[in-house]
Amino acid sequence: MASRKPSRTTTRGTPKRKSSSRKRITYLVVPLAGLLILFVLSMYGLHRSGRLNPAPRVSLPVFETYASHGTEASVKALDRGIYDALLALKVPADDVVFTRVETKAYHEDRWTYSELEIRLQEAVPGRHVKAVFYQHLAGIIPQKSMAFRSAPHHKIILELSVNGHRTHHLAFLPFTHKKVPPPPAASLPQIAIIIDDLGYDDKMASRFLELDGVLSFSILPYSPFQQEIACAVHQRGRDVLLHLPMEPLEYPSVNPGEGALMSAMGPDELLDQLRRDLDAVPFVVGVNNHMGSKLTQDSAKMRQVFTILKGRNLFFVDSLTNPKSCCARAAHLLNLKFARRHVFLDHDQTAHAIRFQIRRLVTIAETHGSAIGIGHPYPVTWEILKEEIPKLRGKIKLVPVSKLVG
Repeated sequence: MASRKPSRTTTRGTPKRKSSSRKRITYLVVPLAGLLILFVLSMYGLHRSGRLNPAPRVSLPVFETYASHGTEASVKALDRGIYDALLALKVPADDVVFTRVETKAYHEDRWTYSELEIRLQEAVPGRHVKAVFYQHLAGIIPQKSMAFRSAPHHKIILELSVNGHRTHHLAFLPFTHKKVPPPPAASLPQIAIIIDDLGYDDKMASRFLELDGVLSFSILPYSPFQQEIACAVHQRGRDVLLHLPMEPLEYPSVNPGEGALMSAMGPDELLDQLRRDLDAVPFVVGVNNHMGSKLTQDSAKMRQVFTILKGRNLFFVDSLTNPKSCCARAAHLLNLKFARRHVFLDHDQTAHAIRFQIRRLVTIAETHGSAIGIGHPYPVTWEILKEEIPKLRGKIKLVPVSKLVG
């Protein structure tokens, strides 16, 4: 029987297919290998240049207002509720005027009393105003503590009370009853705004420094950019303050940071630390406290601190992180140049709330001739100040905080 010849396709086709496959793999692998080598080399170069290992971004330090108690705690919550209600009614901050802001007290209970005049559009019915405020203030105070009443000229009056103490008086006026601004005074009220907690973001500090208004700048000791920021502020002719860390009531759960003055320190340790802190930041003309709700109650410690400040011809601005601060008495005793903060601009870091806090500050300045506000290096604070500072011209005069100490 004759042997069967192998198929031509089988004997010759298979080697051709294998050869073709090897060529395709070679065409793919070689370029990929080249790309991989280039990638490895580029990553190595980035590593050597440090671009893959940027300096870690340090978060901004926590600032301390003060732990509110009693009526004042409810007042702060009511302020936020009022701002939210006005936002829901589409009332712009320009149509709200603080006509009166003052501190009231009953025994040990202290709170801020505010009177506001609010211009409404004619189309907003009174029942809608009531509904919106009932909604936004529910859970803060009972409805029986919100007293609505009518007044002449289509006014709606809302009075709010906490624990039997009146805290807010709101007068709603139709827009046609727009308040006529008083004629300019012979001398405008003066306002100083301090930007605290600087030293950790040089770019944000530069943005505040470029604002078209006189601000003062308080820098934390031993912060990464303290030298650069202090030099830039000094070159622009603005006040440089040392933002002096002090022990808060919540320590150690709340840390005031490096260089803090602590209540457990003896006199020598306290004053040595203070001198190092003062020497750390150049061009300092004054000091204000970072936190310090505990230390500022200690009259002996504050007298020691003020003795050094007096010797260096520096002033002190009490950030007022505790309403029981003894700083005013200690400064008066030593005849130290002194002032105290009136308004924190951004304890509520929303644009609407910051606008209202600026108006509160203006009202205090108009009442007393001057006022001091404290803000922090947040983008929203910068944005609102950029918008609001031009509107303040002709109403108040922005001055360095050194002009308001006495």
